[in-house]
Amino acid sequence: MKAWFGRLSLRYKLTLAALGVEAAMLAFLIANGVQLTRQELQQQAEYRVREVGENLAAALLAPLSHQDDASVRDFIETLQRDDGLKMIAVRDNNKRIVHQAGTDGTEADFRLLQPIELSGQRYGEIALVLSGDFIHEARSRYVRQSLSIAAAALLLTGILLALSTGGVVRRFEALTRASKRMAQGDLDVKLAGEGEDEIGQLIGTFNRMAESVRFNIDRARENEARFHAIADYTHDLEFWLSPEGRLLWVNPSVERMIGHSVAECMGQHMDFPADVIHPEDRSAAEFQLRQALRGTSGQGYALRICRKDGGHFWAVVNWQPIHDYSGVYQGIRASIHSIDDLKATEANLRQAINELRMAESLQGKYLEETEQERARLVSLLSAMNLGILFVAADNRVIYHNPAFSRMWMIGEETALIGLPVHEVLAKSTSVLARPDHFSRHLLSVLETRELSDSYEIQMTDGRVITELDYPVRDREGRFIGHLWIYEDITRERQTAEQLVYLAERDALTGLYNRHRFQQELARTMLESDRHHMQCAVMFFDLDEFKTINDSYGHRAGDALLIRVAGEISALVRRNEVLARLGGDEFAILIPAVEGNEAEVLAERVVRAVSQIPFRFDGQNLRLTTSLGIAYYPEHATDADDLVARADIAMYQAKDAGKNTWRVFRADRDADSEMRSRLSWGERISNALDKGLFQLHFQGVYRTDDGTLSHLEALIRMVDERNPEQLIMPAHFIQLAEKSGRILDIDRWVIHEVLRMLSHNPGVPAIAINLSGRSLSEPGLPQYIGDELRLAGVNPGRLIIEITETAAVSDLHDAQRMIEAMRQFGCGVSLDDFGVGFASFAYLKHLLVDTIKIDGIFIRDLPADPDNQVFVQAMVSVALGLGKSVVAEYVEDSQTLALLRKFGVDLVQGYHLDRPVADHPALQGAACAEASG
Repeated sequence: MKAWFGRLSLRYKLTLAALGVEAAMLAFLIANGVQLTRQELQQQAEYRVREVGENLAAALLAPLSHQDDASVRDFIETLQRDDGLKMIAVRDNNKRIVHQAGTDGTEADFRLLQPIELSGQRYGEIALVLSGDFIHEARSRYVRQSLSIAAAALLLTGILLALSTGGVVRRFEALTRASKRMAQGDLDVKLAGEGEDEIGQLIGTFNRMAESVRFNIDRARENEARFHAIADYTHDLEFWLSPEGRLLWVNPSVERMIGHSVAECMGQHMDFPADVIHPEDRSAAEFQLRQALRGTSGQGYALRICRKDGGHFWAVVNWQPIHDYSGVYQGIRASIHSIDDLKATEANLRQAINELRMAESLQGKYLEETEQERARLVSLLSAMNLGILFVAADNRVIYHNPAFSRMWMIGEETALIGLPVHEVLAKSTSVLARPDHFSRHLLSVLETRELSDSYEIQMTDGRVITELDYPVRDREGRFIGHLWIYEDITRERQTAEQLVYLAERDALTGLYNRHRFQQELARTMLESDRHHMQCAVMFFDLDEFKTINDSYGHRAGDALLIRVAGEISALVRRNEVLARLGGDEFAILIPAVEGNEAEVLAERVVRAVSQIPFRFDGQNLRLTTSLGIAYYPEHATDADDLVARADIAMYQAKDAGKNTWRVFRADRDADSEMRSRLSWGERISNALDKGLFQLHFQGVYRTDDGTLSHLEALIRMVDERNPEQLIMPAHFIQLAEKSGRILDIDRWVIHEVLRMLSHNPGVPAIAINLSGRSLSEPGLPQYIGDELRLAGVNPGRLIIEITETAAVSDLHDAQRMIEAMRQFGCGVSLDDFGVGFASFAYLKHLLVDTIKIDGIFIRDLPADPDNQVFVQAMVSVALGLGKSVVAEYVEDSQTLALLRKFGVDLVQGYHLDRPVADHPALQGAACAEASG
């Protein structure tokens, strides 16, 4: 209905509206007339029924008083038939119905109850019902007459409205047509019919509005033309983003700069400018863009822009917010300016500086740079740590940077420009170590016009400065001066000397190390061959040094080694070489030996060591040494054999009772021992180099339910001569500890275990054993932490086991290692617990998670009551300190049952499983249960 009405013309709308209003008014009048008519008829009916009632009461008074029922009946029937009464009922004073004619009627009828009385005496009552149908008929006649009159009035009104609204509608239709023409772009519209009436005023307003619109659009077109003349033909890429970051406009320069057309940039398949930003710069640029869209301004933001052909260029972006005339934020206007040329200039400048010392022609180029480039160069040179001095052809200074003044200790306020170069250097407060040499060098440099070699200038304060001289020529090759570059290499020289010192010195004692000793030995042997002389190697270590280390700790052992090194250094001559080969092993190389010089020195060394007073923690320690001597070429033909024979001679001295020396004595046992020691040293090194070590794994099980708790990694060596044969650690660990290779073995085990845990997330925690030597290595905790991070392994899956003997012998190093592992989150276990039972009280100082009872207490446990007492005591103390307990070497069900009874938490041994390389837990198999 609404849509149908909306399609009607204005004329019909006005007519229908007016007719609707008139119809509503007529309906109201008719309804009101019907109501008034009904009320009037009701009043007439009520009056009539009262009148009939009163007359009837007077007429029936006599018959009722005489109880003449027949007269009452005749009178009532006559009256009911003649007066249109529906019902007449007469009752006497006793409520008896004397006579009733007709029915009761409906709710529309009129009722009256009239008493019959005279002089206060009541004789009965009359009930009357007068029909109301005459009211309905009268109202219907009135409605029909009123509707006829209303229809005639509406018809007449419609005719008059149609005639009167035609002119008004035609003027509105003219306005409508003019508005449509304006909407279609025809701005040359002007309507006739302006006047004083409302429509005339509306037409006048429309004409003025049309003229204003034409003027504003002309101005907008002119402004748009100017805008496009400026924006579309600018060299830079210009664009406008909405506050939401949507591209609203971009100038045609976009196609020239990046290859994409304006339509492509504005299309739905491209997110401009994010899609044209280099991927490496996109994240930072998008963050900057979000900041800019908040209404901030900025400039000089550098980034790389990608071209459509796959290339890219460097650019800077400037932007500022846009607001309309009312101050409402409309987004940002941004420009992209290519700085590839600037970047190229910067790259050329950096290359020129890097090649400043070597490229002669490049110096001339910098001297002819523009003032701006010269300012940049001066700033760069001022920031350099190299001293720069430019000297003109007349030997006068034309430039120097601050580093030059600092290097030569010339006050910053001293004016040097224009002075002869020798006067400039004379103002230095530095004192040359060899002034005459430098003066001759300076004269030589000033006279030559060629590139000079690096010249070292020694200062009396220990500084070393190098000088390089570059002749400077113009484009035609004419000499125009010198460029001198000074560099303070004191720290580099000291660092190089320190590196050389560290590379060939033992970090603890400062003596030559094994590497330098071998170099000196090779050189000495060549000299001996050349001059047909002999040399000697003395090899010695400290007797019972391991006992001292284990009893008093590594700090005591280190202090002892330092003291021995100092005492023996005082005995050797300048041409003799004293070296520490590792652990407590020392060697002395004696070149050009004559007579019994080596034996005399050996006696002095043995005596000096035995006389060293050494006191640690309130106890005096007596030291002795065993020393062996081997001569070249008498006892060996190469360096390795010579050292091996000196080592064997040392053991021959130990067999002789220690605290003595021996010259190598060739026999079958000595050769066998030498070959064995050399062989094992080489085999350990070869196993590390060729990957001949393997890890086997043995399960550690929970005693309560028999499930697997974790694995223990155990090392094995593959026999290179028989790859099917594995060598147990008892054969090589002690030699590895003595030679120091145990540190490399421990690191290999750590790396392999973490690699395995990283590649197999389902593998349970793995325990590894660290040697006592590794506890005192300061860098090992850092190594473990780095390996954990690189492997990405949860530290809780790695358990570090250290022996009780090693921990108690150097409590400080043990506590340091344990604390580091606990900070990482690794588990820590105290292995071989109970061997040093006298140190049982130290357990409270070692914050380990687990103790592992040594196997000597577990073997034959059911048959050894003493061991049962010991095990129960250890379990009680450990559990009381909040530590779990592991028992190893569980080899039968009776032992397992006892340990479960004693409260041991974890068990391992051959009864549960044997160490194997491919343990089922490594493949994520279900954990086996302990038997018994």
